[in-house]
Amino acid sequence: MKRSTRKKRKKKAGRARKKSHTGRAKAFLWWLVGLCTAGVLVMVFVLSDHGLYQLWQLKKEQRAIEERIRELEEENAAMAAERDRLKTDLEYIEKLARERYRMAKPGEKVYRVIPENPEQSR
Repeated sequence: MKRSTRKKRKKKAGRARKKSHTGRAKAFLWWLVGLCTAGVLVMVFVLSDHGLYQLWQLKKEQRAIEERIRELEEENAAMAAERDRLKTDLEYIEKLARERYRMAKPGEKVYRVIPENPEQSR
């Protein structure tokens, strides 16, 4: 009887080894399938044309465009105020004519100051 029990034990041990070996193979296979699936999901949702990276780039571009629009609106408002002032304020028009275009009233003399060093004029 001892021999038959030894044989049974060896058979059980052999089956256990096979089960553990096939269990590891199945676990590795599932791990590999999961890894491939994760790789495909990353490629689809992050790196594709409609992925997260593209979305981030578009949001960044949108913020830059909105900032540029805000700057242009401020510049437009300043120019509209300047236009209105040029239409109504005669003293302002005279000041600009004297400063920018070196104009003078009849009988006035305009003096131009020349700096000693030519580098100062720059």
